[in-house]
Amino acid sequence: MAAKSGNLVDILTNDFLCCQICLGEFQEPKALPCLHTYCLKCLTQFIQETSQTKCVDPGTVFQCAVCREDTRVPEGGVRAFKTNHTITSLFDAVLANKKQTDTTSSQSLRNKETFVNQPICERHQEKILFYCTNCNEAICIICNGTTHKHHQSTDLSEAANRQKSKMRDQLKRLEINLKSKEQTANKFHKHSETINTTKVELLKKIDQTASDLQKKIASHAQQLKQEVTTRCHQQSKTLEAELSNFDMQIGVLKSMKQFAEKILQHGQDAEVVMLQKNVTTKLAELEKQESDITVLQKVCSTKITVHISEINPTFGKVEETSQSTPRPRHPFISLSSAAPTLINSFKVQSSENGALFSITADPESITADPETGHLTVAEFNTNNVKTYNVNGELQQPVISCNQPQDVLYLDNGNLLVSVSGDGEVWEVSPDQRIVRKHKVKGCRGIAVTSDGNRVITSTEHGNQRVVITTPGGDIIREIKHDVNNQMYFNHPLYVTVTANDNIVVSDYWKNCVFIFSVDGQLLHKYSGSGEGQLSFPQGVCVDGLGQIIVADCHNHHIQLLSPEGQFIRHLITEDQGLFQPRAVALTPDGHLVVAQGDKTVKIFAF
Repeated sequence: MAAKSGNLVDILTNDFLCCQICLGEFQEPKALPCLHTYCLKCLTQFIQETSQTKCVDPGTVFQCAVCREDTRVPEGGVRAFKTNHTITSLFDAVLANKKQTDTTSSQSLRNKETFVNQPICERHQEKILFYCTNCNEAICIICNGTTHKHHQSTDLSEAANRQKSKMRDQLKRLEINLKSKEQTANKFHKHSETINTTKVELLKKIDQTASDLQKKIASHAQQLKQEVTTRCHQQSKTLEAELSNFDMQIGVLKSMKQFAEKILQHGQDAEVVMLQKNVTTKLAELEKQESDITVLQKVCSTKITVHISEINPTFGKVEETSQSTPRPRHPFISLSSAAPTLINSFKVQSSENGALFSITADPESITADPETGHLTVAEFNTNNVKTYNVNGELQQPVISCNQPQDVLYLDNGNLLVSVSGDGEVWEVSPDQRIVRKHKVKGCRGIAVTSDGNRVITSTEHGNQRVVITTPGGDIIREIKHDVNNQMYFNHPLYVTVTANDNIVVSDYWKNCVFIFSVDGQLLHKYSGSGEGQLSFPQGVCVDGLGQIIVADCHNHHIQLLSPEGQFIRHLITEDQGLFQPRAVALTPDGHLVVAQGDKTVKIFAF
């Protein structure tokens, strides 16, 4: 049973019995977990149109049309949402009231108002006077005496008062909840305004700061440019004056040379005797002048640099620094086919007792100190880096590290060490301090480009490569794949750099030597053929002409290649006592040093 007063019919219909999607009366009302209700057909269409998946399959997530709460379609589909029986019952009551109103429309106004204002039992057409607590239903006196005879019932007004009290409590809770939500929403709006205001203020501040910094930077940059321009102009004038003086001297020397040649060819004996004194006097005058090297060092020893600060509007200053004229990075090896001369040979010594070679002392790499000519050897198995003079006398102290693989002197006198056991590259000062170190997993060979960047080979499993870093260890570039994404290397051991910064790499297991440009482009690849066929190449170095010297280990040869990677000749062979050459280096005076597999270091002259 159900009944409603007539003046509530339109209110209930409009506010509670209309679907918020189609705005019509509910057809099969389905309630969502958020308690909002829609027609089954409307809900199905709504989910299909608004969900991301554009379907109504179980598990599909959509948002409620009213509160936008995320909802998931249950197993069984949209129809499996619970039917809102409250809406159904209310709809039935309103519909019955409408029918009753229609059938009594011809009765007197009093009867009409009675039907409108007084709930009527649909079955018995009697006033609703009681409330059945068992069935939770409003009933008439006949229902109370028949269908609900054995149920507990109370007076309708008493039940209504109890329900009103509960509803008032619920209404208060709803009001409190609503007020809290509205206050929170207002705070959100205010915070949104604060965010926008803060954004505008900060952007304005950033723009203003950037503008101020740009002005300061532009002003200071202009000062630096002007100072550089002035100083370069001064140096250019000095250089032009010296060059003009040298041009004049060259002219005088040429004239004297031509004069002397003519005297020798056409002069009489008396003329030769008389004029020779003049030539001698002129030469003496020229030789009293400063030497060419002295003049060159005086004019070219000053370099203008700009030191840039990382974080400072005044980001730099111009300085003049003195620099020594560097030794040639790569001495020259003669192309003569004459056999080399063995200057000296010595065994690598044990660190413990200073005796000759111990079986654990295994020279993996060797380099020559550009100042003293001393030879520094990396001993992989003894975990030591040792330095010898050219007579094989051990110098102190010894550098201890975990499996040193390669060593190389820098122009500043510091020593680079590839510490393969720790996957690190060390820069060590002459007083044995580690100036800096950085990680390169699988590091083996090391070299340095003309601008000071490090070139390091790595035999890391599955990631064999050449790594180019800054002195501080920041990676600039890696060389490991060709254009077809195929790995270049199998076991890249040693590396050297030519005068024009081409990179030469020996691959032990591929039996070849690669030549790359500094930007990683493969220029040449050499594996040899015939007498030049490589067999497990190891150490590499280059001379002043860019010629490549390769330790052809298992062939017991030292090969000389052109800068383009073409075979020229064998520099040293087994016939000259060579045995498994592992590492090669050039001394400042052009001698070739070879570290052999029998723990011997040999020095050859050409």
